[in-house]
Amino acid sequence: MQFTSTAALACALFSSIGFAAPSEHWATTATIQLANDQSGANANVAVPVDGVKRSVQELWGHTSVAHNGLVFASSAQLTAFQQTTVCKIIQEPRIHVTLDAEKTWVSFGGGVVDLCAAYVVCECERM
Repeated sequence: MQFTSTAALACALFSSIGFAAPSEHWATTATIQLANDQSGANANVAVPVDGVKRSVQELWGHTSVAHNGLVFASSAQLTAFQQTTVCKIIQEPRIHVTLDAEKTWVSFGGGVVDLCAAYVVCECERM
């Protein structure tokens, strides 16, 4: 079989596509697990890595860590992510946690907490 210039061009085009997109855009979500040590429930949710604040109630309100639509958890864990992913869970005044490649698990302290006013934001940290 003769290798044609069209085939060579197609091979060159398809082999370069993988290098065209920066690796930081390949994973558009990070998976965060909330766990309730009292009930034994836990739930994983994919959170977009786009810097947008999202309500914990909206993301986990339909999962096993919710009771009557309210989310109760004792810890959070970053389970699927890129090395540059940084996720923060905040609820004023006492919950300010950051999850990243070096710190993938955190306890909210004081047992199970109601995350009714908490939000999560995940973004890609520039190196």
